[in-house]
Amino acid sequence: EGPAPVIQVSGRTYPVEVRYRPLVDDEEDEEIDVTTGIVRAVDELTAVDRGDILIFLPTERDIRETASRLRSETIRGDGNRKSEILPLYARLSAKEQNRIFQTGPQRRIILATNVAESSLTVPGIRYVIDTGTARISRYSPRSKVQRLPIEPVSQASADQRKGRCGRLGPGVAIRLYAQSDFDGRDRYTTPEIRRTNLASVILQAKTLKLGDIEKIPFIDKPRPEAIRDGYKTLFEIQAVDARQE
Repeated sequence: EGPAPVIQVSGRTYPVEVRYRPLVDDEEDEEIDVTTGIVRAVDELTAVDRGDILIFLPTERDIRETASRLRSETIRGDGNRKSEILPLYARLSAKEQNRIFQTGPQRRIILATNVAESSLTVPGIRYVIDTGTARISRYSPRSKVQRLPIEPVSQASADQRKGRCGRLGPGVAIRLYAQSDFDGRDRYTTPEIRRTNLASVILQAKTLKLGDIEKIPFIDKPRPEAIRDGYKTLFEIQAVDARQE
């Protein structure tokens, strides 16, 4: 038996210029809200040409509020043909979600959660505006609740977002935070198995007769205290009688 074959498929990407625009008013040296920062970034990008823009926001509420604000603004370069503002989040109907795949003569400004980061590819994107945050699922052992706090995304996620606008040609990504903020972030997002309740994982491993979860060669091994907490949850609901089969 030899080593496993390594297959590499390189995609075509174009250079992307990254611009850092922290949420600070340069004239008054005061902080501005995210929505105002997005409006300014849209104004900056629409001055370049009529390419489509993808904006990353953490929540459905942020998307609705920003969409309302953008619809009320006069966007530079629109002329007689207004930009099409398209929200994208899980609770939208399939018909509404499919609108993002329909290109047309209007500039499209798509406001999405991190579902557009890697789960799907929005066609025609030339520019990205990244707020730098997302809802990330984390389990709290103390409260025994799976939470969805809004957190800064990792460097890898930020780079993934940046790459969304480098598929058709050279693009521009505006990050609404400072470069020092980006440099100080985690390099990669914490794997889900290290931030979730392991009770269901343990139960499924037992059902499939995969053996002790501690001995499964995970790429990212869960913490021992998380495994103990998962077993404790199963004992409390009487899903297992003992840790051994």
